[in-house]
Amino acid sequence: MTKTTIPERPALPGIEQLELLPAVDVPVQLRLSQHTRRIGLAGVAQARAILAEQAARRVEAAAEAEHLSPPAAA
Repeated sequence: MTKTTIPERPALPGIEQLELLPAVDVPVQLRLSQHTRRIGLAGVAQARAILAEQAARRVEAAAEAEHLSPPAAA
C-alpha cells in the first residue's frame, strides 16, 4: 500500500477532490499519449476561455441593467 505525502484537508460539503495516480499504478490501456494529452488540455483551455467570456458578459449585462434601472424608492 502506498502512502500519500499530500496533507489531508477537511472535506467541504459538495466538493470532491480527484487525485492523480502515480504513472506506474495506471493500467496501460488508460495511459494517454502526449498527443492525446495535448488535445485534451487544449479542449480544457478552450472551455475555460468560453466560461470566462460568458462570465464577463454576465457581469457586463448586470452592470448595464443596474445602470438602466430606475432609482430605488426611499
